Amino acid sequence: MPKAEKKPVDDDALYRAYGAGKKSAFDVLYQRYKQPIYNYLYRSCSDSQDADELFQQVWLRVVAAAANYRSHGRFRSWLFTVAHNCIVDFYRKYRPPESEFVDDHHSENPDYESMDVAGKLGFAISQLPADQRQAFYLRQESGFSVREIAVIQGIESEAAKSRLRYAYEKLRLLLGEIK
Repeated sequence: MPKAEKKPVDDDALYRAYGAGKKSAFDVLYQRYKQPIYNYLYRSCSDSQDADELFQQVWLRVVAAAANYRSHGRFRSWLFTVAHNCIVDFYRKYRPPESEFVDDHHSENPDYESMDVAGKLGFAISQLPADQRQAFYLRQESGFSVREIAVIQGIESEAAKSRLRYAYEKLRLLLGEIK
């Protein structure tokens, strides 16, 4: 008789278990989310040293909040909200406000014409304002819904829809010449 497959433990249950003192629960959560969180942080700041520092801050906040965590939503959304807040704090502290979208993207990168499609896409995404770029990555890479993006970014659902709409419009504008 075949063994019944073990159902993976829910993230919220794991985090509550960690908050109650079960250290191995943290290890499972860390393994599940270390790469998606790092990718989100790196894509948001485009610098590996900054992403490494933010990554540490996120997990320190996760550890610090464990005892008081209330399962009022999904752990995954809460974790990305923590990451988003670390990014916001980082930009407030270390970086000047971003300039508005640059239409003349070719002058920003003299090698633009020689890039392949993936390179042009990556460059176009980097030209988006930070809030739109983050919303785009939350949707495309992490699969969050508009409602979840709104929660993570601390905005209304309509604002999240607008950020995504503007991001897609700007990407279409920048990439319109690619055949």
